[in-house]
Amino acid sequence: MIGGLVCRLFMPCLMKGLTRILGSISKEGAMRIDEQIREGVAVLSVSKVLTTELDVAPFCDRVKGLVQDDIRKVVVDFSQVRWFGSAMLGALIVSLTTLRNAGGDLRLAGLTERMDSILAVTHLAGIFRTLDTVDRAVASFEA
Repeated sequence: MIGGLVCRLFMPCLMKGLTRILGSISKEGAMRIDEQIREGVAVLSVSKVLTTELDVAPFCDRVKGLVQDDIRKVVVDFSQVRWFGSAMLGALIVSLTTLRNAGGDLRLAGLTERMDSILAVTHLAGIFRTLDTVDRAVASFEA
């Protein structure tokens, strides 16, 4: 009886606080994507630590939008990212598949040594073409 009363009294306050905390985490952790079109290639510069599906969900949507706009060559610039997790790897695989199915391709630029090692350990290093800089990645579509 007392337990039920405590739950009814304090649960709304607890849920409001939890919602406020989760809301601030998702706003702070949300991926930022800046887009430029260079020589017919979309350059998506991403920022933040990319570890959850919530963080990376906008990325796949952006790539699908590019394909709908008939832009099928994409470079992802990770130079402002310190770390990414399995959610970002999944988003990259989905995006690569989307682009290749549409006759395009995806390049990765600005990866840290730690990100390169993630690709190597997961056996994805051979699937993604990685380059040191965005300029080299954009130029690689011409070669």
